[in-house]
Amino acid sequence: MREDGRMPQLRIALAQVNACVGDLAGNSSMILDWTRKAVAEGAHLVAFPEMVLPGYPVEDLVLRKSFAAANHAELESLARCLQEQGCGDALVVVGHLGRDDEGPRNSASLLHGGEIVATYHKHHLPNYGVFDEARNFAPGFELPIVRLHGLDVGVVICEDIWQNGGPVAALGKVGVDLVVSINASPYEQSKDDARAPLVARRAAERGG
Repeated sequence: MREDGRMPQLRIALAQVNACVGDLAGNSSMILDWTRKAVAEGAHLVAFPEMVLPGYPVEDLVLRKSFAAANHAELESLARCLQEQGCGDALVVVGHLGRDDEGPRNSASLLHGGEIVATYHKHHLPNYGVFDEARNFAPGFELPIVRLHGLDVGVVICEDIWQNGGPVAALGKVGVDLVVSINASPYEQSKDDARAPLVARRAAERGG
């Protein structure tokens, strides 16, 4: 609760966009455009999908150190552009390819005030079905928390949210106010057909 006795407010925009693999400049421009629209509608936090900057799935592009470096450079440029375009007060969550001494990372950075204020590396890397992340990425272990409008905000990525005792539970133990989970999945042919029986069954259970 704020000093004036009112509860803090946080308006969140979920930018469910379709990124193009490898098109860093185009994807960055798309992030900027959609953030401007969200901020114009009053959003304080704008969340983009997992790996939105390089596109998902990035596959063997993770092996190119130059591509990871280009991700970071584009991310820094995007943070500055957001500030210049009047979006610096918004917290923008951007999925991207990271890289450090441990190897490539499936990362999410939080942009605010023209800077990268925190970066989270995905902890749990799926390696089943259409996913091949354990081969491509090194897992993360840290849990950065950012304070916005008097609220503590944590971030996780996709598979992390499904793990009992995982990063979401850890964030809960330290008492964050909000956990933002960004997600993405590769295209899967006939996925609608596979989901149709499940959707119908759930509809029947709800009585229509």
